[in-house]
Amino acid sequence: MSYSTALSQGIAILLYIHSIAEENCSNFLSTKVISEQLNIPVPTTVKVIRNLNNAKLTLAKEGAKGGILLARPLAEITLLDVFLAVEPGKALFKLHTDTTLQGKEVDAVKQKIATSLQTVEMAMQNHLKEVRLTDFLN
Repeated sequence: MSYSTALSQGIAILLYIHSIAEENCSNFLSTKVISEQLNIPVPTTVKVIRNLNNAKLTLAKEGAKGGILLARPLAEITLLDVFLAVEPGKALFKLHTDTTLQGKEVDAVKQKIATSLQTVEMAMQNHLKEVRLTDFLN
């Protein structure tokens, strides 16, 4: 199983908004411009931005002068923040639990597998927590 490309798209969107704001002191960018510049289909861009908004990583403003803006400085946003925004509630590993085998040994093996995979997922999240989006700019 692999995650969607939403994580890399979310990172690209946040970095793009940051770079344009830095260069032009621009406040809000339209979803259409972001989509065109990053070569991400508009519906996908809208979905990713909606997730980023829900996670309070971006702000959206409607209207003629509306668009998208970072909700907080890029230096305060980690890869884990983006990951949790675009892949909400999804476990990294899904366990096969529909088995006809029964017994204490089978249950013990299932528990060991679940514990091991949970450890891997926590290690990944701990690493993502350490990486700030500004790390990609240096």
